Amino acid sequence: MQQGVPWALRKILSFAGVSLHMTQTTSVPEDNLGGGPVVSIRVKQVVTPGGFSSEESYVLDSQSRDSTVPIFGALSAHSKYVPVAEISDETFKQRAADGDSDTVIQEFAESKTGEWVTEGIWTFENVNGVRHFTRTNVTSRGESRVVARLVYDWRQE
Repeated sequence: MQQGVPWALRKILSFAGVSLHMTQTTSVPEDNLGGGPVVSIRVKQVVTPGGFSSEESYVLDSQSRDSTVPIFGALSAHSKYVPVAEISDETFKQRAADGDSDTVIQEFAESKTGEWVTEGIWTFENVNGVRHFTRTNVTSRGESRVVARLVYDWRQE
């Protein structure tokens, strides 16, 4: 609702399965003069049934980048590593600490057309006694705020 996704599509997606295939690389970009290595995470998301898939790259260097995501439209986003101690939300901080995470990935996205902003935290958490990869997003539009937490089984290949 906050990000302008139609009701019918939200209902269909609520019954779908989602898998993420994540690949991490480290490089020193040519335009990173004097800087150190930069971590990039490529995420391929597959929704079933239907086989809808999308791919996104997250460069963890705090630099804003414009992109277009089919479901959300044009946006500007940036991502970075953040020590758990620097997370302002106490609930996020406690869940990350309980999952033995010292560092999380913090992502900010802002719609170019829809007047919403999202802060996301990627981390590992203990959910019902089992360690899971999670993504918690807080999306704001005007005075309205929605929190969504996605919990994934984790398998390292």
